[in-house]
Amino acid sequence: MMNKQQIQTNISYQRVSSFGQSTNTSLDYQRTRITDYCNNNSITNLIQIQDVDSGGSSNRMGIKQMEHLIQSGLVDTIYITKLDRLYRSVLEGAKFIKLCLDNNTDIQATDEPISTKGSAVEMLQINILLAIADFERSNIASRTLQGKTSTFNSGNRPHGNIPIGYKHSKDGMAIDEGTASVINKIFRKYNQLQSLGKVETYLNRVGARTNRDKPFSRKSIYNILKNPTYAGFISFNGKVNTGNHTPIISKRLFTSVNNILSA
Repeated sequence: MMNKQQIQTNISYQRVSSFGQSTNTSLDYQRTRITDYCNNNSITNLIQIQDVDSGGSSNRMGIKQMEHLIQSGLVDTIYITKLDRLYRSVLEGAKFIKLCLDNNTDIQATDEPISTKGSAVEMLQINILLAIADFERSNIASRTLQGKTSTFNSGNRPHGNIPIGYKHSKDGMAIDEGTASVINKIFRKYNQLQSLGKVETYLNRVGARTNRDKPFSRKSIYNILKNPTYAGFISFNGKVNTGNHTPIISKRLFTSVNNILSA
């Protein structure tokens, strides 16, 4: 009968927050570094697990997969390039490391002198690195928010997809004449008919389609009618500002339509 030690495996774990990250943290780079390290140290029985998600999240598919294998006693060592590839949260990182220690699973970094099989000093280094990673994550979130706020204050959309009726331009977004006429009709028809159902029937009759080439629903019509972008405004974090883009409808029509919706 095969015992637990004989069936234990090693894991090569890679993570990026998005596929567009710089080369030195890309999935391919991490996979290559770990594979080379394992080959040079005669480490076999290696499986690949990766995530494209925030290092602050514990609800990653790869993390969940590793936790299951660790709890089943099937993992000898998890290989990573750096500790922040595993976690950027002190609390969640500490929980994961404890899970590994409780199940005799080591964590080994290839680009840092980090191993949970090491001394008390190395464990201190791990906690310090987790704290630094957590601090960096908070800074990234803060800088992102600052950037979006600055974009909003300058009159440009800080985030989100460009709504139907507009298209990308070098200045942010410009009117898309083909779909802007549909938006104009939606506002004018609702102002006249005062019924989402009747506007939906009208749009389906004339063959109007959404950006995803689907018929307009009452919900999609409602969302369009509530969107201040079409009257020349932008919104962010509950605030509204005048946008730099060209409005499709007048502020008077937008106000009239929303008064009817709120009645």
